[in-house]
Amino acid sequence: MSLPLLPGRTCGGCVECCRVIPLNLPELAKPTGELCAYCVDGAGCSVHAIRPNTCRVWFCLWRVVELSDDWRPDRSGVIVRPDGVEDGVITLYVLRRSDFLASPDFFVTVAGWVAEGIEVALSIPGPVGTYPARAVVTDWLRPAIEDGDPDAFTTRVLMSLDRLAEHDFQPDGVVARYAVTTQDRSKA
Repeated sequence: MSLPLLPGRTCGGCVECCRVIPLNLPELAKPTGELCAYCVDGAGCSVHAIRPNTCRVWFCLWRVVELSDDWRPDRSGVIVRPDGVEDGVITLYVLRRSDFLASPDFFVTVAGWVAEGIEVALSIPGPVGTYPARAVVTDWLRPAIEDGDPDAFTTRVLMSLDRLAEHDFQPDGVVARYAVTTQDRSKA
């Protein structure tokens, strides 16, 4: 899926997708949760010009949807994943608990999505090399949203994250392999 990017919005120093997305390509394989060996933490991809197509087309929704700069994953601790959007589901991949989860911006945005009929899922990473845990939480969050109660909403979000942490994380089976070359591919 390729969504149009917001003009002028770049990843900057955010490299969270380079850490959390599993890749199992002929030229690049890395387990879930492992920072790609080609990634310079806080700076970006060292093979950006010749990175695999998967890396070229995957963007978090912060790059696509009008969200404040506070939503940038390295600041918020949350990646808004694009997978599922076409089916009316937004997955909030919570990398780490942060004050952002209790912010008015987080509450208002998620409440707006729920009011628009969008399903909301929460997801958390497991240990490196395992698939994340994920659950649709729309109905669980709805009472706090309908009551306009951000404190109850935050409590329910944190309870959901606690429950997800009890998940039996399954190995992704990916063995790291780095074979992207820096030579000009157009000559091949």
